[in-house]
Amino acid sequence: MSEAVRVIYIMGAGRSGSTLLDTVLANHPEVVGVGELVNLHSAGWTSNEVCACGQLGTECSFWTRVREAWLRRVPQATVAGYVALQKRIEFYSGLGLLQITRMLRQRFSPTPEFREYLRQTEALYQAIAEVSGKSVVVDSSKHPLRGALLAHLKGIDLRLVHLVRDARAVTWSRKKALEADTKSGVQTAIKPRPAWYSVAYWAFVNVLSLIICLFRRRQSLRMRYEDFVAEPEAQLERLGRVCGLDYSATAQALLLGQPLKVEHPIAGNRMRMKGSVTLKPDWEWRERLPVRDRAVCWLCAGWLLLAFGYGWRDRRPKTARPPGSSWFASVWDFFACLSASSVPRP
Repeated sequence: MSEAVRVIYIMGAGRSGSTLLDTVLANHPEVVGVGELVNLHSAGWTSNEVCACGQLGTECSFWTRVREAWLRRVPQATVAGYVALQKRIEFYSGLGLLQITRMLRQRFSPTPEFREYLRQTEALYQAIAEVSGKSVVVDSSKHPLRGALLAHLKGIDLRLVHLVRDARAVTWSRKKALEADTKSGVQTAIKPRPAWYSVAYWAFVNVLSLIICLFRRRQSLRMRYEDFVAEPEAQLERLGRVCGLDYSATAQALLLGQPLKVEHPIAGNRMRMKGSVTLKPDWEWRERLPVRDRAVCWLCAGWLLLAFGYGWRDRRPKTARPPGSSWFASVWDFFACLSASSVPRP
């Protein structure tokens, strides 16, 4: 493909509604949603996990054709080789300081290995666009570092969506244990996480996402899950302006309660296995999250919750503040003014 592939990349903490947003955005005639594409090679093509269509990753006709188109563009690539590159360049554990440091170094002096990783990744998005026949790809991998890496790709027209959900809702969701059930989309058993661990993870990922968006202000937006489920029409209009798409028909379908089709996400929330989804807000945490865990959330990340417009006693979060309307937003705007609106690609 000669033209750059437009990629809408959803980043933020897990359990924030990225699978729902991915599905909604994919119900546009020009858009294909692929779920957590970061896990395609390891989960779909190595571990042979189940696609949302119900077929194994290696048997799904869509992903089989994508793999063929990908290898046609990068004949020297292998699935195992790409996973190895991801482990060295993209995947991180803990705070990911090693990967962040490496990425900063690669920004100024890219190694042949880094260039090869970028070439294979760009080829993957081009293959998806070719096979799907769509000009826009939605990737809900969520990893902020992947968003920064995609900004290096000359063949990608990148738009970033920083999806935020109340830390208390994320904490409650991560407290739940899930047994492995392949048919329902839970590939491996999920252990419950303590509140302090979940809120620390939430704060780290969202701060990193904020920083990355600072360097692409004109091509990014921040959206809260709570705003999206309460006012889908207004939020999709905002997103449509940034991404150059008209989502008025999709918004109308959501308001009418119509189910939206799920096609081929290879990884993500288990709702992707239902075949279709409807917009159904989840406020369970408000009744069931223990007071102690709420206090932990505020103690660890209250400053960030306030910056995003959440309150201690609010049953419904306040409307997101426009830029410059709080001291925290003003600080971010100040630093944004010092940086370019978009970092030139090497």
